[in-house]
Amino acid sequence: MKHFYTVFFCPLLLFLFLAGISSCSPDTQEPEPVVPAGALSDSLTVLEYRPAMGQFVNILPEYRVGDTYQDMLLKTQQSLRQGSVITLGGFGGYVTVSLGSSIKNLPDKRDFRVLGNAFMAQGSTRTGNSEPGIVLVSQDVNLNGLPDDTWYELAGSEYFKPETTHNYEKTWHKSDTTLNNPFHRQPYFPQWLTDTVIHVSGTLLSSHMVAENGVVAQQVLEFGYADNYPNTDSLGTAFDLDWAVDQNGIHVQLGYCDFVRIQTAVDEVYTMIGELSTEVAGVVVIKSQE
Repeated sequence: MKHFYTVFFCPLLLFLFLAGISSCSPDTQEPEPVVPAGALSDSLTVLEYRPAMGQFVNILPEYRVGDTYQDMLLKTQQSLRQGSVITLGGFGGYVTVSLGSSIKNLPDKRDFRVLGNAFMAQGSTRTGNSEPGIVLVSQDVNLNGLPDDTWYELAGSEYFKPETTHNYEKTWHKSDTTLNNPFHRQPYFPQWLTDTVIHVSGTLLSSHMVAENGVVAQQVLEFGYADNYPNTDSLGTAFDLDWAVDQNGIHVQLGYCDFVRIQTAVDEVYTMIGELSTEVAGVVVIKSQE
């Protein structure tokens, strides 16, 4: 969920301010991102969509009673092909895609982009509405077309920092209402799942909430995270297969990848604005690959 707000000392004023402009307001959804013209491709296929709980789950994309997992995969795929936002919910939620052919590792260049709906705070170059997700890649080694081979995380700027937690685990319970806020009253648990719990694990980033010029916002991370820079930043939204590391944090050399996964890497909930959740609006190959 995207947000930043002015710090007020009076809670009532803060509430009124947020109710007036927040993206959590009952009649608004996540703002549509700026998607570069010609960036999207009909070859994108959504192979997995497993959001964690969140206030935009069952809305982005919309769940309708009776929709199956396959229905939601198609809706998610249609959204990403059109450059519309999908939510991954809170920590550990993820989406997995393929782009119709392997993404090559270009020498000394970044290889693909992940689009989101991040934006910068007015007058700032380092703070805004970053809700970072990690990016992982995999090769179709067994040639079955499924994302069931080894995954490698692309190590961003926070990967090797001591405040980053690797292999963090969390279980989301369908009956949990701690995320609920008055602005979104639909169920926060993915309604198409037959499970009553979602167990997730992955890299957890530390909080980057800061106050700058009287505004509370998320600090933009240096590189290597989805939904961190605006889509107008072609470098900040780009990823390099040379960043790949194995489960022990050891760099591996990948000549290509076949699958890309984006996973929410923050676990933060705020009373007035809800949980931080990574949003995705597309995955595209860098033009120099074509």
